[in-house]
Amino acid sequence: MKCTCAYSWGAQAITPWYEKISRAQTEQIRAKFAFTKPMNEEVFALPEHTAPGAPSEKSPAVISRGPVAAYYTGYARIDNAIIDALNGKSGELKDDVYDIIRNNLVPHHVHGLEEEDRLALISLGVEKAQYLADQFMDGETKTSFMEAIRSIAKIGTAGTHVGDCEMAYNVKHAIGFDGTGHVMENPLDEYLFAMERLSPGDYETYRNMCETGGDGSSEAAFFALRWAMANIDAVAGYRTVYERHKDEEYGRLDEVKPDQTFAGADTSGKENFLASIREKLRENQRLQTEFFLEQIAKMTEGSGGFLTSRQRLVRARV
Repeated sequence: MKCTCAYSWGAQAITPWYEKISRAQTEQIRAKFAFTKPMNEEVFALPEHTAPGAPSEKSPAVISRGPVAAYYTGYARIDNAIIDALNGKSGELKDDVYDIIRNNLVPHHVHGLEEEDRLALISLGVEKAQYLADQFMDGETKTSFMEAIRSIAKIGTAGTHVGDCEMAYNVKHAIGFDGTGHVMENPLDEYLFAMERLSPGDYETYRNMCETGGDGSSEAAFFALRWAMANIDAVAGYRTVYERHKDEEYGRLDEVKPDQTFAGADTSGKENFLASIREKLRENQRLQTEFFLEQIAKMTEGSGGFLTSRQRLVRARV
């Protein structure tokens, strides 16, 4: 089956613009052309101090990233460790970390990658995070941060393919925050846990409402909330069992074994790190070498010890 996702150039034939308009439209354009007022009536001329044919330099345009785009899994124990580790850190470090999570550990599009490459990409992401942790963090912060990163790597490893080029992961897309900016475990999960065990019929009704999509999802959430308010004592009675269930959920995640292709890279400095990654790539010729060389090249663009850049200079010659 030929891939037709947005990353697949040439998946569909391109129709030239002149084949999209009729002969009558073409004649009308030609007839009006001679009477159409030019967009720029000023005569183009080089400045007097510029020699004919000599290029003129323009000041470079500075393109800066906007606010840091965070990524959350919805697993409070994972997300909050990363939030705490990045608290008070630079925008460059936050960009690096969330780029690693989004593009290496749990990428949505995996066009052109075999499963072996996808898993190796996760391994590369873990080592990139380890490099940043060794350069910009210390003590318990570094330890808890890397535990969280490895947990996200496990979520990515356990992801499933949707179609040819997209991935689905066991992450939550509706995230709740408390007053300190930390991710909260979704209370709806606790309500549904009790509902499924105490009232299977209501739980089935809830599931059916969710599957309708659209407004049905909102109605389902209100249905679950009303059920929880009507059975608040029963929900509270199941809280201990629910907490044990959450511990088991995190425990199952720990059983996932991520790829180790780039494990053990030298994180003592940026140059050493990049050289180490290249060496490990040479040792793994089964991978798509060109793709991973592009990944390494991107890591050279960041200033100082960072792996991505918050600003880019774009120069033009006219």
